[in-house]
Amino acid sequence: MTDRCAAAAIGAVATVAALATVAALAAAAAPVPFAHGSRRVKQVALTFDACSADTGRGGYDARIATILREHDAPATFFLGGAWMDAHPDDTRDLAATPRFELATHGYAHPHLSRMASDQARADIARGQAALSAITGRTGTLFRPPYGQTDTRITTLAADLGLRLITFDLASGDPDPKASAAKLIEYVPQVARNGSVVVMHVNGRGWHTAEALPEIIARLRRRGFELVTVGEMIAASERR
Repeated sequence: MTDRCAAAAIGAVATVAALATVAALAAAAAPVPFAHGSRRVKQVALTFDACSADTGRGGYDARIATILREHDAPATFFLGGAWMDAHPDDTRDLAATPRFELATHGYAHPHLSRMASDQARADIARGQAALSAITGRTGTLFRPPYGQTDTRITTLAADLGLRLITFDLASGDPDPKASAAKLIEYVPQVARNGSVVVMHVNGRGWHTAEALPEIIARLRRRGFELVTVGEMIAASERR
């Protein structure tokens, strides 16, 4: 191999290595969804979605908030913008409870990953605006409708100052066939360190309120500390 060929080969290898490094750095810098906390910390986060899909602007099962208060159980509520506009008093009532964390769930509950970026960004931002207008708060956490996301949607949320939250334990409470007994048996049994449990407060959790007291009791008997998602993130980042 001539000196010129050798130099060209070395240059090509260096270029490939540099591109690989740039790609690795970009991947490391890209925001990632938060699906669960540390598996070494015995915490569980109970979360409740208030979305508007399938039921117009959504209903509200006030029993859930009452039960959480009675059991001194913290929770994170992911509220859709259309739901908040339809339930401003309920939204303010949730915001008035110190142990409740309020986050957003977009506005109209679309499949964001199927939308153009400007449309998806507008829906996320509109949900944030509804929370701010009704409660005076600026949300920092966002759960995409249906829990569906990709790198583009996660990045759009991050650009709006939001940490994207999914979950690792779907309770199954939107299924009318998921009885209270089934929820009570399933959720505490499957929960593990760092689990983020998703349930529904908009009337689509058919038996959630009936099951919730025993779910809380069984999780605590297993030694889990109930925390908000924000508290779980903080605990995970300290590790």
